[in-house]
Amino acid sequence: MPQPQNKAIIVSTSMQYFIPGPLPDHGRNLMRKLGYGELRKFDGQISYVRRAGQTDFPRFHAYIEDKDGGLQVNLHLDQKGATHEGSHAHAGEYDGPLVEQEMRVIVYNIDLMKQETQTSPPTPPIPQKKSSFWG
Repeated sequence: MPQPQNKAIIVSTSMQYFIPGPLPDHGRNLMRKLGYGELRKFDGQISYVRRAGQTDFPRFHAYIEDKDGGLQVNLHLDQKGATHEGSHAHAGEYDGPLVEQEMRVIVYNIDLMKQETQTSPPTPPIPQKKSSFWG
């Protein structure tokens, strides 16, 4: 199994990390490959969530941006949903060991995907059946 090229060192307390490109795919597809589902808000904003357990909460919640050929990831852990109707406030952790570990997992796996696309041999062309006058 190939080792990732870059090791993630998370020092930011807001759990933001930039993964430099070139990337093997668009951010949306990368997040889906990592088990994140797309979450669309009524205002059209898109984010990505992945359950941290067997229930809806807690869940990892990421906002991403394809930027400068790489991917900006902003991650936090939602402990529970909004507590008041119409409110967007929730109990979220923006740092700490769980969030740091999940960011490392995201970066590590995207680095592996980058390596796999760089080292995989090109797909050979499919031979075409030559047609002749008799079939």
